[in-house]
Amino acid sequence: MDLLWRLIFCLTISSLILILHKWIGNYPASFPQSPEPKKELKDVLLLWCIAVIFPILRIFAISPWLSNIINQRFFMELVYVPILATTYIAIPLIFIIRRNKWSTADLGLNWRVKSWSVAVFAVTLGALSGFTAFISNQVVISSDPISVGTLILLLFNNDFIEEFFHRGIIQSKLERAIGQHKAILLGGILFGMTHIAFDISMLLETGILFVFLAFVLQTMLGWLLGIIYMKTRSLWPGITCHYLINWLPSILVGIFG
Repeated sequence: MDLLWRLIFCLTISSLILILHKWIGNYPASFPQSPEPKKELKDVLLLWCIAVIFPILRIFAISPWLSNIINQRFFMELVYVPILATTYIAIPLIFIIRRNKWSTADLGLNWRVKSWSVAVFAVTLGALSGFTAFISNQVVISSDPISVGTLILLLFNNDFIEEFFHRGIIQSKLERAIGQHKAILLGGILFGMTHIAFDISMLLETGILFVFLAFVLQTMLGWLLGIIYMKTRSLWPGITCHYLINWLPSILVGIFG
């Protein structure tokens, strides 16, 4: 994605954040205040460290090693399923969430959407963003054709994992510690910072300005997805939006060439 398109995306997303925040749907009642807010913040810091360290290991160690023994993306993504499930689901659930006795609804794993207007907004935004990226060839990740099997695995490996971890766990913990709006603000910044490993890998090729704009874009996407999750109290609208932004261009390339 070139510089002009990054700027356009940043300006567009900032406008959509304002519209979604002020005029679409309502914020629900906040989660109960944690009796130990400092402990919640310590948990968030630990989770964020996991989210930063693992991508670095993935880029510089795990993926190069796997690429030497696996030459098909489908099988590589298949190998990543248990690795990602352990890192982003099992570890937080066993060592952090279990002691809080959260339900599936507390994690956003329910279909009872609090605001259907926000859910419709999320799906529409994802579809329009993915289609715009397809026709302009200015994609967030890639427009290479991807097999159906790989696209299904990416729904879990990329979009479900990120939304569950960053919104369902981290943002929910932040809300219990510092309130709704601060949780969205800080959660989005942490989401942007967890992508820094990917941004650094581009540094020598694209320059520091592109890296900074990539961070800003990811942070604003975190804010947007954070508001979607907050107002719907469900992960599924955000997962759908996230998936369409990332992978609809590849789907359309596979269909239309």
